[in-house]
Amino acid sequence: MIVKDLKVTVTYTVGLGNIDMPEEVYEQLVEANENGSKIDPTLMIDEEAEEWISAKISERDCMEWEAEIDDIS
Repeated sequence: MIVKDLKVTVTYTVGLGNIDMPEEVYEQLVEANENGSKIDPTLMIDEEAEEWISAKISERDCMEWEAEIDDIS
């Protein structure tokens, strides 16, 4: 079977402890948490936090994950 199009959203959870991070990254993460916003690399708003998360967190670190099928045809 050939699937013409598949779009999947994968969400995973990572827990970290006793980590060192720059003050600016910390402030951006706290602000996002307090405002209920997401760190989104496509928006280029919290660039330091985006770069830090990208460098320090990966899917292989996850404790749990889930996948949602957005579209399949």
